[in-house]
Amino acid sequence: MKKLVTVSFFASLAACASTQTVLSQPPTQVFHSTNSQTKVAFCLANKNNTAALDQEDGSKVVLIKNGYGAVSMAFSIYPDANGSRIEYRKKFGTIGGIWRQCIGPEAQRAELTPQGIAPLHS
Repeated sequence: MKKLVTVSFFASLAACASTQTVLSQPPTQVFHSTNSQTKVAFCLANKNNTAALDQEDGSKVVLIKNGYGAVSMAFSIYPDANGSRIEYRKKFGTIGGIWRQCIGPEAQRAELTPQGIAPLHS
């Protein structure tokens, strides 16, 4: 029984998404916000109990991890002329969407689908 648990544990670790794996994927969705890069990054980090990481290209990255430490979502926030551009990358789903409050109305109107994010139809 112990061997089965140990093998299952290591197999689950092998399937975990690393930071680089998620960041190297194309964005699932790109959002634009009227809020500054700093304000969006702080909000995302604060609501998810994590930190925003400064990158060499000038972006700020906020990683959302599951209970096992695997990266489930990554946000790359870039300064934009009228606020910020947010590249959202989703590796696998998590429950909740408090991150949408930090980005603004565009993200709040979006609907999560199995293929990613799609606009809401009313």
